[in-house]
Amino acid sequence: MKVMIGLEIHVQMSEAGSKLFCDCKANYRGMKPNTNVCPVCLGLPGALPVVNKRSIELALLAAVAFKCNIPRYIVFTRKHYFYPDLPKNYQISMYEKAGGIPICRGGYVKYLDVNSWEWRECRIRRINIEEDPGRTVYEEGGIVRSPYALVDYNRSGVPLLEVITEPDINSPREARTLVEYILLTLEYLGITNPRLEGVFRVDANISIEGGERVEVKNIGSTMDIEKALNYEIMRQAMIINSGSKVERETRHWDAEKGVTRPLRHKEYEEEYLYFPDPDLPPILISEDMVTKAKEIVLGFDITILYENILKLGVPRDIAWSIVTIKPSLDVYIKTVKLGADPLVAAKILGIDYKGELKERNMDLYEYNNWPPPETVYELVRLVVDKIYTYDTVKGLLIPKIAENPKVDVRSILPEKAENIEDIIDSVIREEEKAVKDYLSGKKQALNYLIGMVIRRVGKRAVDPRVIREALENKLSKLKSSM
Repeated sequence: MKVMIGLEIHVQMSEAGSKLFCDCKANYRGMKPNTNVCPVCLGLPGALPVVNKRSIELALLAAVAFKCNIPRYIVFTRKHYFYPDLPKNYQISMYEKAGGIPICRGGYVKYLDVNSWEWRECRIRRINIEEDPGRTVYEEGGIVRSPYALVDYNRSGVPLLEVITEPDINSPREARTLVEYILLTLEYLGITNPRLEGVFRVDANISIEGGERVEVKNIGSTMDIEKALNYEIMRQAMIINSGSKVERETRHWDAEKGVTRPLRHKEYEEEYLYFPDPDLPPILISEDMVTKAKEIVLGFDITILYENILKLGVPRDIAWSIVTIKPSLDVYIKTVKLGADPLVAAKILGIDYKGELKERNMDLYEYNNWPPPETVYELVRLVVDKIYTYDTVKGLLIPKIAENPKVDVRSILPEKAENIEDIIDSVIREEEKAVKDYLSGKKQALNYLIGMVIRRVGKRAVDPRVIREALENKLSKLKSSM
């Protein structure tokens, strides 16, 4: 069955500083409920909105990054619906009809599918700027079974970027990959921090051949996008295969149960009674604003950044591993500029250092957890100049640097093992059974003997290849003398 998926991706512009129409903070996390509020974001009578210019500038960055058509003027509209978390009983948003003009129409997202390593495109219908509603908190049982709800207006009025795609997505995995790419782009542009709690939500419109379009609301993670869509495809397919009809409706994603549940009938656009907000005049988008946005976007184009690393001879999976973590990319670029070998630096940062941080459950996105470029350059030099092997750098130095990224590399250089021949001779004398096994044709015994030598070497630096070669030579001589 053919699947059609379109997404409405709501991302808080957490880096805007303040809410969209007042001076309350855009990042409300950690505050007591209903303390980050004022008459404007509470919708009190007589309170008038004033646009946060920074929100417009950040939205323009997204419009340019996604190759959108930017209008000369933008016009905010009122979207009417009645819900406890919406104190005015309307949301100030944008719309492409009824006199409204969104920040952009058209455009597309070009994103990398890391399963096939192919670039795909998804068309954008429009991008809106709108205010976030308040947060409704449900007790046990969630939205379906909770006996009551609590409302926190700290979030009310936070600037949202709403990216509405065309139904160009053909699978849940594609939907997840697309959202991850959009979030990565917005992070690079300094629009949002996608790891903040509740910073983005996705509504998915999905239909399969023979059925109506169903909206699944409030999906809060990229993993849940894939899970929710897989479930909904299965549910709709079962209805159609049984001879029934999929009804147009809005459903809620229950992440705990892993199912979608009926929420309400699907609203039609006419029901929102859109019209231009009379308290907000049209806002001019000047050529100067667009030019500045283009200059900023050019320096943070993920496609260009990724392909530039590929040109240095770095494998695509390592290059993508570096690009997806902004601190690692910043360190990598500066390290290469210092003259470090691009491939060795990429392996250190994109594979082993990143892996060490994961092993320690350290935040990959915290700049203070990454070493300065000079430290990485020194590690690369040790390998390229054959002062130490890559395995030594990986096994003995990288863990110490992850523990203290500001450490001086010279102070943690391991002692080199000088008496390898003597250690090998003692292992051969003491490990008689393993030696006999190897001489009788059991080649795996050699790995055991190498391990015993490395254990005796301890934390001193030694190349395992040197140990293997020396052991093989000594054992070969021993066999010849038998």
